[in-house]
Amino acid sequence: MPELRPFPALRFAESAGDLSLLLAPPYDVIDPDQAAELAARSEHNCVRVILPAGPEDTRYDAAAAILRGWISRGILATDREPSAYVYRQEFEADGKRTERTAVFAALRLTRYAEQVVLPHERTHSGPKKDRLALTLATRTQLSPVFMVARDSSGTFHRLSRQALAQAPAAQATTPDGIRHTLWRLTGDEAASLLSVAGAGPLLIADGHHRYETALAAAELLGDNVKAAYLLTCIVSQEDPGLLVRPTHRVLSGPPTGGAGSFDWPAALLGSFELEDLGALPLRGLEDRAASLPTGAFLVAPEGSRVVSLATARPLALSEAGIPDQEARIAPIVFDRLVLGALYGVEADEAAHRGILSYSRTPIAAPKGSGGCSFVLPPVSLDDVWATALRGGRLPPKSTYFEPKIPSGLLFRPL
Repeated sequence: MPELRPFPALRFAESAGDLSLLLAPPYDVIDPDQAAELAARSEHNCVRVILPAGPEDTRYDAAAAILRGWISRGILATDREPSAYVYRQEFEADGKRTERTAVFAALRLTRYAEQVVLPHERTHSGPKKDRLALTLATRTQLSPVFMVARDSSGTFHRLSRQALAQAPAAQATTPDGIRHTLWRLTGDEAASLLSVAGAGPLLIADGHHRYETALAAAELLGDNVKAAYLLTCIVSQEDPGLLVRPTHRVLSGPPTGGAGSFDWPAALLGSFELEDLGALPLRGLEDRAASLPTGAFLVAPEGSRVVSLATARPLALSEAGIPDQEARIAPIVFDRLVLGALYGVEADEAAHRGILSYSRTPIAAPKGSGGCSFVLPPVSLDDVWATALRGGRLPPKSTYFEPKIPSGLLFRPL
């Protein structure tokens, strides 16, 4: 079973300024423009250490120097007692105010083969190299790995919410309208909560690269006992605020190479049944995709006003070796019957070569390139668990848990 422990967090002190201006999304969803905007909010915004600027040979040491400076000047201070930190996010979702409760703790690292921690997505190699260099330079876990507890009885969710009646340790409202509140639990109260949180395997929702980076760092820092544990943020699957969104795909050009017009319906017809849905506006595609049959998706070729519903043919699924339980999952069907069948590459290579890009919202394929957009439905959490429990992996960016757990609420020094 997972071993969860309280820990003394390194947190922004009052002298750092308004916490609302110090938080940032996880590093992997921050583009250069947003990084600049976050840095402009405050000289102490955590983006300066989680996504340091500058050339590769100096930026990691620069992040470490910034962190040391903040600690020496009292901008960051370590809590006196090991604690479990209950965290509530209040946010807008689907037109209504929603909230989600989570718990920060230190989790003992284990290999995936032990099935204590379950991954559900494949990872790209580049981000792990970057995060490892940053971890080794700063000797600090700067961002949590977001995990889900099965919690079929709801006990973990109920106990975590009991802490909300106490006085909070920190509060912030970020410019995106999300309200963040943090509570500290110590002693028996913390131990009881972490005991139920670790009553069964934990699923990595977001942060596969960070988890695998932590395993690598623990090997390299073998004599560092703290490196055997990882900063995690755990949510109960029974929490109504646990939302799973899709990530859509865009192919930049046709599989034949070059640019220009390409007959996408003809290319897809061998593997998919296509239903002409007419000219749907981009902003309406996601709503339409949310109600699609499992494993199906929408296809919007560049230069065409026609959107098609693509449903994989049973024979194509069988010939590609896609079993029934995977045929339900649109990213797997896309990877095997579109990316693999037409381009002959896997997602990691396609992304590296600029063939494949990802988008949180439906977007048109690049104009004049002959590319195509694929609008996917969300993967159900039950399918995510089922894949993880049988030792499988979904393609990269199959799920998007919304909202993200921010960086900057707390850090865990090694």
